Amino acid sequence: MKYKISKKKHSTIRETVSRVKYQSFNDLSPKEWASLSKNVWNDISSPRNEYHIEHGATFPVALAERLIRMYSKTGDLVFDPFLGVGATLIATKNLGRNGIGIELNHRFAEISKELLFKKSTFFDTNKIQVIEDDCRNMRKYVHPDSVQITITSPPYANYIRRSIQDRAETHKNSIIKIENKSVVKPYSDDIRDFGNLPYKEFLKELTHVLCNNYIVTKPGGYSAWVVKDYRETRNGIPYISFHSDIAKIGEEAGYKFHDLIIWDQTGQRRLVLLGYPTVFYSNQNCSFIVIFRKLPKKKNVI
Repeated sequence: MKYKISKKKHSTIRETVSRVKYQSFNDLSPKEWASLSKNVWNDISSPRNEYHIEHGATFPVALAERLIRMYSKTGDLVFDPFLGVGATLIATKNLGRNGIGIELNHRFAEISKELLFKKSTFFDTNKIQVIEDDCRNMRKYVHPDSVQITITSPPYANYIRRSIQDRAETHKNSIIKIENKSVVKPYSDDIRDFGNLPYKEFLKELTHVLCNNYIVTKPGGYSAWVVKDYRETRNGIPYISFHSDIAKIGEEAGYKFHDLIIWDQTGQRRLVLLGYPTVFYSNQNCSFIVIFRKLPKKKNVI
């Protein structure tokens, strides 16, 4: 005897099979997966709220949300070892993940807590934790093989202090400061602050952080670092490829250099005249998102 399946039931079966067939680690559909695969992002702005200005250098919540959607699913653990004013954890909370952030600066840690408290409701089920400490101590707070995605932006060595001097002497009335509303200031005078280290020492310390970050990341998990290249023309160094340097030390820590995304910020910043009329320089109006991956453990072959 043959049984006929109704059109409604047939449609339900087809949808179920489709979901099983396209089950992804981040719960994205094939259409969502493809739409998020652009390697140049020019549709994420960097608004300057009051707390952004107090920090001086932070990425938008929308940027963290996109990375979280790409590399994790609901309930996963998101981590930020250089939390700043909390963009990563705000995005984490918005998307129903669990999150841990570590911040050395007391004021920034307090701002993060205040912003997260404003978003809290009685029905929250995800766990969000702000820890005021040195990120070198991350393994005191984060278990090995527990983090699905790290999203962070480290201080750029003592670049900020050099930039302050440069703007005071060279760019005090330039578009960089006035129209682009670019604000830079030291995070602290703490000797533990990565923003107070010479570049070579900074990379050495950052290697230790990446080694610990590798240990706390799940096999198959990811680590995303938002960084910007820069110049030291006064010292005869026309270009410092920070994104290349961090990719190198990430691999030394055990990660695989998995991907590179360009965050194009030209739409939010006017072009300025650099090096005229003797040496031509391009405007550094983009940042790089260096994506690392901890390879999955190999399954035993019987």
